Amino acid sequence: MRRRALTTLMTVAALLAGLLPLAAALYFSWGYTLKVESDHLDALAEQALIRAEQVFDEAQSELHALDEVPQPACSPEHIELMRQIAFCTPFVREIAYAEDGRIRCSSMGPAEVPRVLPAPDWTDSGGRKIWFRLTHPLDEVRPSVAIGRGAHVSLIHASHFQARTVSDTQLVVLNTLDWEPLSQVHDPLLSSMVDTAVTGRERIQGDRLFAVAQSRRLPIVAVGAQSRARLLAAWTEPLVMTTLLGVLVSALLIWVVRRFSQQFFSPATALLSAIRRGELRVAYHPQIRLSDGHCVGAELLVRWPDQNEPVMSTDDLVHLAEHSGFEHEITARVLRTAISEIGDLLQRRPELTVSLNLASHDLERGDLLELLSDSIDGNGIRRSQIELELTERNLIQAGSAGALLARLRRAGHKVLLDDFGTGYSSLSYLHDLPVDALKIDRAFVGTIGVDSPHAPLVPHIVEIARARGLQMVAEGVETEQQAAYLREQGVEIAQGFLYARPMDAAEFRHFLATRG
Repeated sequence: MRRRALTTLMTVAALLAGLLPLAAALYFSWGYTLKVESDHLDALAEQALIRAEQVFDEAQSELHALDEVPQPACSPEHIELMRQIAFCTPFVREIAYAEDGRIRCSSMGPAEVPRVLPAPDWTDSGGRKIWFRLTHPLDEVRPSVAIGRGAHVSLIHASHFQARTVSDTQLVVLNTLDWEPLSQVHDPLLSSMVDTAVTGRERIQGDRLFAVAQSRRLPIVAVGAQSRARLLAAWTEPLVMTTLLGVLVSALLIWVVRRFSQQFFSPATALLSAIRRGELRVAYHPQIRLSDGHCVGAELLVRWPDQNEPVMSTDDLVHLAEHSGFEHEITARVLRTAISEIGDLLQRRPELTVSLNLASHDLERGDLLELLSDSIDGNGIRRSQIELELTERNLIQAGSAGALLARLRRAGHKVLLDDFGTGYSSLSYLHDLPVDALKIDRAFVGTIGVDSPHAPLVPHIVEIARARGLQMVAEGVETEQQAAYLREQGVEIAQGFLYARPMDAAEFRHFLATRG
């Protein structure tokens, strides 16, 4: 279950590694484009606002020359002065003189009927006044914008406040009193631009990007609107660049996750984790004395169980341990687990033995005797009850192991040569190495009663063992015929499915109670 969960986690990590950089590329490229285009639109709105302020400033600047009005007001000299100023001042349509709320004369001449001057729409502390819709007698359809100081008023044609359109960007200047445009605007975007001006912030609304520039001196604001099509067009270049970068980052992250997964989920890493977490279990394969059918011991086998089935077979597990260098850790784990599980049985029954399979690494380390001493001494278990099994292949890989085996035998441990007969030099090892017993391989036991070229080998192995005074243990006994034949040949111990399959400690206790 843990492995399945980790596999799911790694799969999710791989998906995220592939998708997140691309999503980040989309996000940052869009954010960059939005920032650039917003800054550009802000600049256009600011330029429109500055131009509107300049119109007001230039229309008002020449009114200072009229502070000293010739006497009387609206005299030919006064009207001529207003006419000269209006003619020489850009944006000014007319300069008028007003008393008591009525225009008495202007740069166009004396008013035969004084025009009513409404109250200004805005007045500041310095006496500056602005009218945003002041009707002109010559153009009642298109109102003028007026700015006044004292008794004089400059009338400006509203068209001068019409912001020019840049590409597909619309610009409009509004007053902040009633949010009406200073010049006539017939644009379906006007309502959205007004809404943006009221809120005072740039944003995307519908398919447009909006920006606002607020005047600090006058009650006016400039609003810009840009189409989403321009945004998308501007997004293309950074999108391509960031997407390429995102693809590279995704590929790198996927490679990292894959390498990590390969290492994390490699059999060797999984085995090391299983050893450290104590997931490996010990199975006990009963050994039966052929003379009376009593159980006299068990071979200790390592298992790597999962909830439903073993993670791998015992042979694959041993092979993996040998190639990954974890044999000694497994040997120590098996020995200590067996002593903790059935140590009391070994204490009560001195004749009961367990055989521990050794690997070449156990022989190479040189601390095998210390491991056995630390595990056995002080708990009432005799050294003779812990038998040690090794194969010809282990001996070849370990090199010279005779001295260590001699020390182990002197300490009281019995040494068994496992899978005897399967190697090309088994006889030479019998001459060179001190062993106490031979284990006849299941491949030879399986030929008993069968017409096979290997059938005659069992009697030869028996003769070799007798000649050297070695005990014999037969593996893989599955039929009564095989057991009877081995008994006739003088084989002392047998193990195989005829008697029992490998079992856990509780099952072995029960089996021992019935066959012990």
